[in-house]
Amino acid sequence: MENDTSIYVNNTQIGNVESYIYLGQRDSIRDKNQDKEIQRRITAGWIAFAKHRGNIGKCLKRQVFNSCVFPAMTYGA
Repeated sequence: MENDTSIYVNNTQIGNVESYIYLGQRDSIRDKNQDKEIQRRITAGWIAFAKHRGNIGKCLKRQVFNSCVFPAMTYGA
């Protein structure tokens, strides 16, 4: 990173990261392109949706996808 200043909390050095998740959103200090955040949300939506495979009928599954998963994946896109 540009700044080599070390930060310590209770005598433990805090590491530097390129990106992090804060309040459910990926943030990056250098990369202002939102492609990785959009891809992360799409992946999270599919993972959540796949957890219910076989637990509910197709009609209800489609309604859940359209009302819950799809808006979460497209928010910010």
